Amino acid sequence: MDRLDKIAALAMTGLAIWALALVVIQEHRPDDRPPSPAQQAELRVDPALKQKLDLARTLLADNNIEQAQGLIAELIRTYPYEATPYLLQGDAFLYRQDVVAAMRSYRRAVDLNPDFLDKKSKLFQGKKIKKTVEDAGAAIESGLAARPEDERLLAGRKTYYYMLRKIAGSCG
Repeated sequence: MDRLDKIAALAMTGLAIWALALVVIQEHRPDDRPPSPAQQAELRVDPALKQKLDLARTLLADNNIEQAQGLIAELIRTYPYEATPYLLQGDAFLYRQDVVAAMRSYRRAVDLNPDFLDKKSKLFQGKKIKKTVEDAGAAIESGLAARPEDERLLAGRKTYYYMLRKIAGSCG
């Protein structure tokens, strides 16, 4: 080995040690990244809202649809920019087997919080929403076959196409 080879070997060894030190320092460094939108939403959740949402979920699970819908309507009036009450409203419509109304509620929920369609999010509800949208599309098309001028069904079809695009553009 001549002098140039020794200098090159020494430089490579120094760079390797420096890179290893950077990796070790980075591993022990506190996380400086800002919280994700889902984490921010968790940080700012009103405890009263969380308690009422849990109560609404319990009422739905216990098949108390009337009480649950009343509570959900109150939550929507009180917290109009919170997405979860709209999601629960869609669930209540599913219990009543009104898939078109459920799809409309899910649209509002997804518009307010797209994490419901993000597979990597803890809030992911994409499979349920996709199934509801498919069922709503079938119900709309069969309804339009019988009543082609029905304004409610025509508006529902626009929502259906919108939701299909939303689902296609999501991570789920």
